[in-house]
Amino acid sequence: MRSICEHERVIPIIVETDVLVAGGGTAGAVAAISAAREGANVVLIEQFGGLGGTATQSLVTPMMHTYIENNPMCSSISQEINDRLIESGYGYKGNNGNGGYFDPLMLKYLLEKMAVESGVNLLYYTFVSDVIIKDNKVQGLIVENKNGRNALLGKVIIDCTGDADLAWKAGVPCDKGDEDGKNQPLSLRYLVGGIDLEKFSDFIRNYDKNFRYKESIFYSAVTSKGDGVLDPVFKEAIKKGDLTEEDAIYWEIFGVPGRYDTLAFNCPEFFEDVDGTNAYHLTKAQIKGKEAIMRHLKFYKKYFNGFENAYVSEIAPMVGIRESRRIIGEYKLSDEDVLLKRKFNDYIAKSNYPVDIHGKTLKYEDLKAVEDDRPYYEIPYRCLLPVDIENMLVAGRCISASFLAQSSLRIQPTVRAIGEAAGIAAAIAVKEDILLQQIDGTRIREIMIDRGGNF
Repeated sequence: MRSICEHERVIPIIVETDVLVAGGGTAGAVAAISAAREGANVVLIEQFGGLGGTATQSLVTPMMHTYIENNPMCSSISQEINDRLIESGYGYKGNNGNGGYFDPLMLKYLLEKMAVESGVNLLYYTFVSDVIIKDNKVQGLIVENKNGRNALLGKVIIDCTGDADLAWKAGVPCDKGDEDGKNQPLSLRYLVGGIDLEKFSDFIRNYDKNFRYKESIFYSAVTSKGDGVLDPVFKEAIKKGDLTEEDAIYWEIFGVPGRYDTLAFNCPEFFEDVDGTNAYHLTKAQIKGKEAIMRHLKFYKKYFNGFENAYVSEIAPMVGIRESRRIIGEYKLSDEDVLLKRKFNDYIAKSNYPVDIHGKTLKYEDLKAVEDDRPYYEIPYRCLLPVDIENMLVAGRCISASFLAQSSLRIQPTVRAIGEAAGIAAAIAVKEDILLQQIDGTRIREIMIDRGGNF
């Protein structure tokens, strides 16, 4: 490969702060709010012009249920987000206790409002290009934006990039993909407005007489299993050339609270070129995704009653990435930890969400679940601590975990809890001038409980 030599240059330091958070997504926004509420001076760097990441920029709505009775939020900040959205009319709580139905645009606004209220210093439209590392400590970050190339220094760094970008740049060893190195599929989600939902509900009842219309939790799906109620419609369209076989592998729709003519679509999904850390793969997903979305819209208008005046109202500016890099941390959450529902003294989050690996069949006949009165697994604080780096935390779907374990913990309630824990740990480390490794996860959990977290 040909190369050039970049000239040495002086980089101005524009920020010196307690806690630097890179990535304002599901975990990052909560981590920044959490650290600021503990009294730390926090700067949050984000590549887009708003917070929420996968939830808002990738349009991944709604939040999934934790599959624990009453759907407890270990993160009080997560519960606050849900409550404030419901109060505003842009959130909804289902009969199963899931209060995580939301309008992506309104979530973006609320997260920004909560960050500003908490004293977080936001820096949008900014990319992290490198880390400043010395003696196993990340002193700060090199960033690029319209102002040029600058340095930001922080006492504690929280990597919430989703892809462990900072940890990777700092030399932390990372896993990626399954045992063969293959990542989970990518998706490009979108919203369609102008739908007569009552009319569409009547249409679905032609195939499922038990279907009931509830705008905020409107749901239907078609998958490769062939058991979706709208499968016959898709098969007819494929036969006539209006859809491709790939269009019916994974198609899922949800209602959007506050939008009474809109549905959110969890598709199209791509199973090749799915490395979320490869810009060429992400570019391909956007191009192919938009082509598929336009094909879907034509299909809806032709086959679905209620879509006569429908239009694509939004296409996600960020590709939906289920899994990419995962750090090697002081503890790696294993397949068995999740499947056998193991517990840890230093846990800071818990979940019972099932293994969710798209396009793959799993068999674990040799593993028998532990039957007790606590049907969930726990995530220890040590999974947030990358090996060989003293002042960095990693929060979100890229913590230290196996491929299978990550497929369960990656849901929004769990990564919000991980983000809140990271923010608390960072603030403690700064306040008491101690290493992150010296903090007991039990102490972090107690603070989360004092805040109102439900464990």
